[in-house]
Order: sequence, then C-alpha cells, then structure tokens
Amino acid sequence: MGEFWKDEPEIALQLKDVGSLMNESIEHSHSFVKELLSAQVNNNGKLLRPALVLIGGQLGDSNRLDKVKKIASVVEMIHIASLIHDDIIDNAKTRRNLPTLLATNGPKQAVLAGDFLLSKAMALVAGKEGDLDAAIVSNSFSRLCESELEQDANMGDFFISTSSYTRRIAGKTASLFALSGYAGAAVAKAEKVVQYKMHRIGYLMGMAFQIKDDILDYEGSEDKLGKAVGSDLLSGIPTLPLLKALEVEKKLPQTERKLHVLISKKRMTRRISNKAHEIVHQLGGVIEAQKVSDSYLKRAKDDIKSLNNPKVEKTLFNLFDKLSSRSA
Repeated sequence: MGEFWKDEPEIALQLKDVGSLMNESIEHSHSFVKELLSAQVNNNGKLLRPALVLIGGQLGDSNRLDKVKKIASVVEMIHIASLIHDDIIDNAKTRRNLPTLLATNGPKQAVLAGDFLLSKAMALVAGKEGDLDAAIVSNSFSRLCESELEQDANMGDFFISTSSYTRRIAGKTASLFALSGYAGAAVAKAEKVVQYKMHRIGYLMGMAFQIKDDILDYEGSEDKLGKAVGSDLLSGIPTLPLLKALEVEKKLPQTERKLHVLISKKRMTRRISNKAHEIVHQLGGVIEAQKVSDSYLKRAKDDIKSLNNPKVEKTLFNLFDKLSSRSA
C-alpha cells in the first residue's frame, strides 16, 4: 500500500483492517500453506479493489462497516488468487520486484495455493449480505476465469479486433473492479440507483486501469513496474497500443507494413519485440490508446459527480487522478 493512500487516512486505516481479515483467513491453515500465502497477502500493492469496496460502503449505512470490510477482504483475496494463476499462465518469475510463487515453489504448489486462497475467500461469502448475493461474487470470478482462458487459448494471435480486446479486459480486469464498487454500496444497503452507478464507475475505472497498464508495458520502466517492459508482446498478448498501431499501419501500402511483418514471425524474440515497440510508438499506438483510457475516465467522473456526495467524489477523483498519472 505504501504511500498510495497517505492522503486518505480513513481509507488507509480501514485497509489495514482488511489486511488483518485476510491474514486471519489463513492463520489457522497448515504452516506450509500459511508460509506460502503470507507474503502474497501482505505484498498487496495499492489495494485498489478493496478500497473501492470501502468507498462504495460510504454511500450506505455506516453501521454496516464491518460487513463492508469483510467483503473488501474477499474481493482482494480473489484478486490475489487470480494473480497467482496469472503468473503461472505467463510463466512470470517476479511480480512487484519479488519472486512469484511459481518461481519459488513451482507450478503445482502455486496452483494449489491460489485455489486454497480462493476457497477461503468464497467461504466468507454465504447467502446474502445486505443487497449483495453470493452468486454475484462467484459470477464475477467466473467471468474473470473465462477471459483468462480465452486469452491463454489465443496466445500469440496479435491480429484480434479492438472489440475482442475490449471484451477480454472487461472480463479479466473490469469485472472485478465493477464488483468492488457495487459490493460496498450493496452490502451497506445504499439506494439501488447508487449501487448501479458504483458498479458502472468500477467498470469504467477497471477499463482505464487495464489500458494504462498496457500502455506502461510500452513506456514504463522495469524498476517501477516490477517486471520486464515489453512482457506482453513477448508473452504473445495483444494490447491496445499494438492494435491501434496496426489500425494505422493497415492504411499504408502493403510494402510499408513493417509491424504486420514483424509480429507475424513464428517466434517472438526480444529483438523482434524491441523493434515492434519502436514502430508502435512511431505509429502513435500509445497516444491513441491513452485517448481511449481518458475517455473511460471522463465517463467515470461524470458518474461520480452524479452521486451527489462531496466526500466520496473527492476521494474517487483523487484516486482516478493518481491512476491516470501513475508510472507503475
């Protein structure tokens, strides 16, 4: 969490409680499992999703804060489990500058650890909590898994449509952000229209967040990202900067389509990836992707204003500004 929430002491304090709840969930596990997962639970980045749950909870009954915190811990545990599985799929050796479970313990134990954490998370959600039904939580995770499976099945296919990319990241990233925004408001029994608005705000935030992540893979630094720049292309994952660059190049004569030729190679190497990155920048792919990210942020801010809650509006605006200008 670090310095990210220093301007929001109330959220920062509540996020510490969320962290304690996650640790309690694995506290009575077998010592080996506890050792495996404790680093994952405590190396939890910006905690965006549980924070969004907490912010949504401010729009309802404040007496339900403990229940909101519990759902926030569930959402973050689902997220961590998905990251563990992501690292296995991507064969990632580091995340946030630390070794992944895959790197330290191998694929079998990493898979089981991720599954165990997920089972612990889902065990905390039973029946209905406020206006939040357990089925909504499981459906969001199902959509996340489905999008991951689709991405994995089509690894190396860089010539997908922008709409396919949008659908993929909507399931992979935005669905959990949407659940986060909605869950906090629903558990706190906010007005239905507010719950739906928080769902949409979370979705728009998730879309902008993922596109920004994809942009950073083209212009970030390894030290700040905690992973190698250009890893998406090397892993066979098409992202929006590439797709936008391909759209521009497609308008050029066949003989000038260097990017098309490069990414058609049977084997992606670091040399090819570096050259492709250079061409994506030259064609304005990163700039066009940023425009799309900005459009999601603008729509989200319009929805935030319509909540008519100055405190939540200020918190969300600050959060969106930080995310849009981040370098990691």
